Amino acid sequence: MKIATLNRGKETKYLNQYPLIDEEDIYQHDHLKEGDLVKIVTDQQQYIATGYVGRQHKGLGWVLSYDENEDINTQFFVKLFESALEEREYYFNIDGTNAFRLFNAEGDGVGGLTIDNYDSHLLIQWYSKGIYKFRYLIIEAIKTVFGYTSLYEKMRFKDTTYTGGFVDGKAPEFPITIEENFTFYNVDLEDGLMTGIFLDQKEVRKKLRDQFSEDRDVLNLFSYTGAFSVIAAQNARSTTSVDLANRSRGLTEENFGLNGIDPKSQYIYVMDTFDYYNYAARHGLQYETVVIDPPSFARNKKKTFSVQKDYGSLVKGALSVLAPEGSLLLCINSSAFSLKAFKNVIKKTLDEEGVEFEIREVMGLPKDFKTHPHYKPSKYLKAVFIDIKH
Repeated sequence: MKIATLNRGKETKYLNQYPLIDEEDIYQHDHLKEGDLVKIVTDQQQYIATGYVGRQHKGLGWVLSYDENEDINTQFFVKLFESALEEREYYFNIDGTNAFRLFNAEGDGVGGLTIDNYDSHLLIQWYSKGIYKFRYLIIEAIKTVFGYTSLYEKMRFKDTTYTGGFVDGKAPEFPITIEENFTFYNVDLEDGLMTGIFLDQKEVRKKLRDQFSEDRDVLNLFSYTGAFSVIAAQNARSTTSVDLANRSRGLTEENFGLNGIDPKSQYIYVMDTFDYYNYAARHGLQYETVVIDPPSFARNKKKTFSVQKDYGSLVKGALSVLAPEGSLLLCINSSAFSLKAFKNVIKKTLDEEGVEFEIREVMGLPKDFKTHPHYKPSKYLKAVFIDIKH
């Protein structure tokens, strides 16, 4: 096994079980390649941890074990998967939901690896070349621990022409229909890097339906396949979905149809969000609830967008179409943007606009997206429900 020696004083961080191996913490190392197992030691050659090389999040790799004698083999992954499965027992025994995360990267002990369950069709996501080198061991462990109808994979790292596909089992015809909070959605595990739904938002969607949609006109921006719109439509007066991608319209219409909602009874626009603000203002359209859940970064022909730079502008624009006493659901999906920084952006924007507001609810990841207690970036999702007062 290769050796990486820490800079003096850095050992405390890893003794406190920080999972990401920061390149700048390493004083010297053997020539390390993606997928190499590496023993992390102090400058006195005292053993600290065993990790693997898989460059991700500005890190060299991830810690796997704090036991010098532990072998990183199929049984190692079997043990972790069994523990993760036990912790998700709840999700196998509730009505109305059959899609959730089975294994969540560093939260469950292996940074760079996730496994999702879509009604017994499993999806592995590999986030670095390094973790992909353990593919054989991990798939053998999955076969040992998890029952499934089919197994798929997606590559989330660059420098590969293979984006993923079918691995094992009985391949279904896509799309398949999954259920979440008694609401149905189409999912396609072979359609590029996306699947059709973000499972980490399941509790936020439920909160929107149960507390912020009753008899309201709901505007859903960056709507993708319309998941927020579809669940809100069960109680709302109307929903409006806005997304720049052409294909979002058809996917959203299909999701409405799955739930017995006539898509023609709802509003769907293929537009840039800022263009839609102008359109809605011109036409005197107002909404009691506005949902803003943008990608961390996006580019179109006219401009680029990043949440850290442009989120304030999104909130400001929403105020121009928000009905009196309306509500905002503001979401970010970024490990680089802390909850404190996000709240500061919201407060600064609303204060500048002279708007009184109350934060009603702050939500993060659901329990199946297990986070790491010593690694704050694992809590990447933030969702803030706000009531605007006039």
